[in-house]
Amino acid sequence: MKSIIITGASSGLGFETAGKLAKDKNNRLILACRNLQKAESARSKIISDTGNEEVTVLVLDTSSLSSVRAFARQYRDVFGTADVLINNAGISSQHSGTTEDGFELVFATNHLGHFLMTNLLLPYMSEMGRIITVSSDMHEPPGGIEWKGVEYIAHPDKDDRKRYSYSKLCNLYFTYKLHDILQEQGSKITANAFNPGFMATTNFAGGHMDKTRALVVKTTMPDRFGDLEKSSDALAQIAVSEQYADISGKYFDRSTNTKETSALSYDTSNREELWRKSLEYCGLTES
Repeated sequence: MKSIIITGASSGLGFETAGKLAKDKNNRLILACRNLQKAESARSKIISDTGNEEVTVLVLDTSSLSSVRAFARQYRDVFGTADVLINNAGISSQHSGTTEDGFELVFATNHLGHFLMTNLLLPYMSEMGRIITVSSDMHEPPGGIEWKGVEYIAHPDKDDRKRYSYSKLCNLYFTYKLHDILQEQGSKITANAFNPGFMATTNFAGGHMDKTRALVVKTTMPDRFGDLEKSSDALAQIAVSEQYADISGKYFDRSTNTKETSALSYDTSNREELWRKSLEYCGLTES
């Protein structure tokens, strides 16, 4: 039986992907969520829809490093090995503030928590494990983005509306660096990024966009618009289908097709800086 962890699985992309994966009763789903009540409701719905009883809820708040550590300990104690880790939980730039650990909220939630959890669980991943981190085409927002260093992103001295874009760029730097490390180690574990696109019907997009406005977005931003059904189906396939077992270091764009990311996302010095500073922030040491 495959053990599949999905963060932020109580709604939207995470929930839909979990439901698709649960249709195969050889898959065990671990819904890693901040809101226990919503997660339990999601669990009940998935079990009712699929008949798969192997659906478990574990509390996880990726904005809190202590919560991430507690989750990793609990997961290892209960399940041991992980086969698939889908780093999906995220918040938009509508959120702002500083976490209990002193980091900018969006950076901590979308990048740092997943960075720590992946590193803590990596020794427990199965030989052919898969790590998929949900990024976004907003890593290259309209008007572009300038890399101002990790310290600026983690501890900004002013409100920056591009904080979401920075976090999604960090997701790519993390994925590409993790892929390099795994390759150097001769590991068969894969690391990929996935862009679901802008989905008007999810809570992330407000969850209340009417059909007319959604059509406007789809018409004016066809390269950014995403369909929840199609994106969740693609993400589920990438997570478990054998044809993706050997694909690593790639960016899947709203489908099972890969594409190149922005020129900035391939900057190796930025990638190294983020990895080094993230280790420092999480209290980890370079292996």
